[in-house]
Amino acid sequence: MTREREVLTHILETERLALREWTADDAEALFAMMGDAEVMRYVDVGKPWEDVARVREWIGRVRESYRTRGWSRWAVVEKEGGLVVGSCGFVRLPWSGEIDFGYMFRRDRWGRGYASEITPAALRHGFERYGFPEVVASIAPENAPSRRVLEKLGFVYRGNEVMPGETEESEIFVAANPAAARGRTSV
Repeated sequence: MTREREVLTHILETERLALREWTADDAEALFAMMGDAEVMRYVDVGKPWEDVARVREWIGRVRESYRTRGWSRWAVVEKEGGLVVGSCGFVRLPWSGEIDFGYMFRRDRWGRGYASEITPAALRHGFERYGFPEVVASIAPENAPSRRVLEKLGFVYRGNEVMPGETEESEIFVAANPAAARGRTSV
């Protein structure tokens, strides 16, 4: 059985990086990240994913979100060479309805400024293209590098919360859409 190659949908580009939709062909590259204990230390439940089948299921859910909402988490790729180096984007939290902003990168790409480069562009895209009034981001309290990225992006600390299905508190940060903030009137 022959499988047609999926068309790559590019979302945006920065100087060194591009955001595009995940495809089934990305499963092995994503598993290289999701299967890395250090990368996953602050992601999901803090443990690496054990098999590529789980990654394929996740890509299927993400692709369904592209189809129904137009957005989700996207692949971060290096423009030079096209290597998948991370993930960045949005997901609706089922327990609150809030839009969660998240990102992660391959360990061998840490320290290159990729998070500081791609996250402002992705956040701006979410606000401008999808009209999110605000987005939230949750991090483990000990994840100082992500806290610095969020603060540089203009996220404000909301407080600590225990997310459904978790036992440890997460620090919750919120960023308001600048256009929505300007349009607010006092009630």
